[in-house]
Amino acid sequence: MTTDYNKIAEQYREVKGRPWRSLVEEYSMLQLIGPVAGLKVVDLACGEGFFTRKLRQQGPASIIGTDVSREMIKLATEREQAEPLGIDYLVEDVRAEGPRLDNDLAVAAWLLVYAHDREELAAMCRGLARQLRPGGRLVTLTTNPQLYFFEEFDFQKYGFQIHLEEQAREGALIRWTGRLKDGSRIEVDNYYLPEEAYASALKAAGFCDIVFHPLSLSPEAAAEADFWADMINQPPAIMIEAIRA
Repeated sequence: MTTDYNKIAEQYREVKGRPWRSLVEEYSMLQLIGPVAGLKVVDLACGEGFFTRKLRQQGPASIIGTDVSREMIKLATEREQAEPLGIDYLVEDVRAEGPRLDNDLAVAAWLLVYAHDREELAAMCRGLARQLRPGGRLVTLTTNPQLYFFEEFDFQKYGFQIHLEEQAREGALIRWTGRLKDGSRIEVDNYYLPEEAYASALKAAGFCDIVFHPLSLSPEAAAEADFWADMINQPPAIMIEAIRA
């Protein structure tokens, strides 16, 4: 992983406060995830616990958040200590070998984007499969591979921009640049892999019923639908849903 979240944890948390995160990303993910009451849930690449806390408030039987970044887990733990919801957070690399777990639902927002190539993607998908019981469900969100095939796009009005390499080669750099309140910027590096690579890696890891889903706009923003049109019509991210066979 190129981006060192141990160095930018605070800034990344600030970026999460942008309206597009709540009105598009959060809304889309929670709609797709659906009810979690009574389920065993794991939130992988949980960062500062953004989705972990949202899901915990819906009454799962249990929920754990994991992230490879110690600083991100520190932020999540500090929030949990200040406003306890009953969440355990662990520093963990999803690619690490370990025992098979029996979670009903695995959520992984912005995880697979860090796979440089198919081999690394395969390792991540095997790690995701390890988290779930047979029949368990995965919902993940990743940078939209179709970005390379949009005629043009400009997301500056939403508070960020995306820079691509000239050609859509596998492993090509996708750099997200977000503006912070003090005028500075934060950069997060992702990598291009085609949709077929995601589907193949998930299938090889033991997933079935793999479906790609578009983003959608929260009804709260319906009055500003024209403003959000670029985000919805040329979405910078997509969601993937799959079932552990």
